[in-house]
Amino acid sequence: MASAPLYRTLYVLVNALFSIYRWLVNVLQEIGGVFLDICHEFGPSPSRKCQENGEVLMNKIPKHITVLLGNEQPSFKDLANIILWCIGNQILFLSFYDHKGTLKKHQDKFEETITKTLPPNNHVIWHNSPSSTYKNGFIGQKIHVKLLSRENGKQAIVQVARNLSKSTINQSDISIESIGKALQKDFNFPDPDLAINFGEYLNLQGYPPWQIRVTEFLSIKSHRRLRYRTFLEQLYVYGNCEQRFGK
Repeated sequence: MASAPLYRTLYVLVNALFSIYRWLVNVLQEIGGVFLDICHEFGPSPSRKCQENGEVLMNKIPKHITVLLGNEQPSFKDLANIILWCIGNQILFLSFYDHKGTLKKHQDKFEETITKTLPPNNHVIWHNSPSSTYKNGFIGQKIHVKLLSRENGKQAIVQVARNLSKSTINQSDISIESIGKALQKDFNFPDPDLAINFGEYLNLQGYPPWQIRVTEFLSIKSHRRLRYRTFLEQLYVYGNCEQRFGK
C-alpha cells in the first residue's frame, strides 16, 4: 500500500510530461505553418491542376462527401480547395459540419474565397438555408454545398417534432418514420457516402446521426495546408473499401 502514492505521483508526472510534449509539438507546427501558409498562398495551386486534369482515378467515387472540422478554426482557402478538388473528381454533393457555427457566421467570406479561385464554367450551388434556390441549366461542372452546425443535429429533431405537432395531421400519425422523412426533406442532400473527419480522434460533435447509417469514416489530422495527394488518398481508400451495409 505504501507504493500507491508513488504510483500516483509517477502517473501525474508522466501525464504532465506528455501534455508538455503535445504542447511543444503544437507550437512548432503552428510556427512552421506560418511559413508554409506563405508558400501555400502564393505558390502554384494544386486545385488548378486537379481542375485541368478532371480525371476520375478510382473505380468508385462518393456522391456526397461530408467534412467534419472538429475543433479547428476553419481555413477558408483550404476548405475552398476541397470544393475545387471535389468538382474535379465529379463529386456532386459536399457538406461541411462545423459544430461551432463559424462557417455559417462567415459564409460571405467563405463564398468570396471560393469565387476567387473557381475556374470558368464551374458553379457552386449553396444550400445553407431552407430558402436557398438555384437554377438548372448551368454550363460546365457544378457542386452542391451545404454548411451544417449543431442546429442541424438534435435541435433539428426538436424543431421537426414541433412542426409536426402543430400541423393538421393526426397526432397518432406522428411516428419515427414520419419524423425521419421530415428530417430527410430538411437535409435536402443524399446521405453521405464518405465522411472525412479532421482531428486526432473521431468525435461526431453532434453531427446528425440519421444521415450516417452507411457512411464510411476516414480521418486526417488537420485540414490546414491539406495537400491534394492526401485528399486523393482518401478517395482511393473509399473506392477500394467493401461496404456490406449491415449484411
